Amino acid sequence: MERRDFLIGVAAATGMAAAARRADAQAAKADLAKLARIAIMSLSFQPILKNANMETAAANPGANLPADQPQLPRTLDLMDIGEVYADKWGVHNVEMQHTHFPSTEEAWLKDFKARLAKTKSQITNINLEFGPMMTISAPTWGGRLQAVDLTKQWIDHAVTLGCPRIMVNQGTPTEENKAVTIEALKKMGDYGKSKGIKVGMENRGSGVPAAAPGQPAPPLPQPGPSGALPAYELLVEIMKGAGTYANCDLGNFPDSKSQLAGMKIMLPITDGNSHVKLNTPRYDLPAALKYAKTLGYTGLFSIEANANLTNNPASPDMGKDPYVNVQKIYDVLIANI
Repeated sequence: MERRDFLIGVAAATGMAAAARRADAQAAKADLAKLARIAIMSLSFQPILKNANMETAAANPGANLPADQPQLPRTLDLMDIGEVYADKWGVHNVEMQHTHFPSTEEAWLKDFKARLAKTKSQITNINLEFGPMMTISAPTWGGRLQAVDLTKQWIDHAVTLGCPRIMVNQGTPTEENKAVTIEALKKMGDYGKSKGIKVGMENRGSGVPAAAPGQPAPPLPQPGPSGALPAYELLVEIMKGAGTYANCDLGNFPDSKSQLAGMKIMLPITDGNSHVKLNTPRYDLPAALKYAKTLGYTGLFSIEANANLTNNPASPDMGKDPYVNVQKIYDVLIANI
């Protein structure tokens, strides 16, 4: 080989290697950017969390969870959750249920925050579930007052934990209780703003009722009174009236049409967090993620992979293994955001 040809070949190979390194670096950067937009809910691991609040499964026919629900070995310590997310998926955003905290003592909260920080992880959202009688739309003034007071306490906990947002349970808003619902939510939102914490709500109820164990799914409920707003539209009106934010749950819609319509009005007032489920018979998740991009959404997609322990037809894509369930949604997110 001529020296000139040899040098040209070396230069070409060097150029190709450099180009490959640049491509690898760009791919890694792209992956890091995607991972930075993924969170995983502790709810996904509820069946295996070692937690004093989660020792047994309560009867919950509405969610198709009978009293004799199969119990899985509780192998995941809450203190290890950030390490598991980081090591297995490269995800550093942890979304918590308030019921999964074994303590609200400031010292424990600071210890938990420090444990997460060891893997450069942080809590990105806390979901508050105080029960049906303590929501912003509770039928009594006392119930709404307790919801406001408890929410303020959890906003303070969020500050301690360095968490930027919390999500409240809206109960059952209606046109009739809309005014008092807005009043209660505004108190929560105003307190959150004073502490630098966003108060959000998600659309609830997929419109697909659960079946009794061993029975086929019942028919979909009939439409409400003519002119009645869909639940997510009423919720958006309430959030706008209170000056709070939306945590759009991409899975809590009965079909793709309502999903896209809900995203269109919820994502413009987002708190920067959206819940993601998998249910291929009801909607096309990749199409929804593409639409979110079209709408300019740049926030988090938080994986909600509830274990389908009783073959609930409303959750056909989920099995018993929380790790497998999270992986299914994780793969769709990595491929489409």
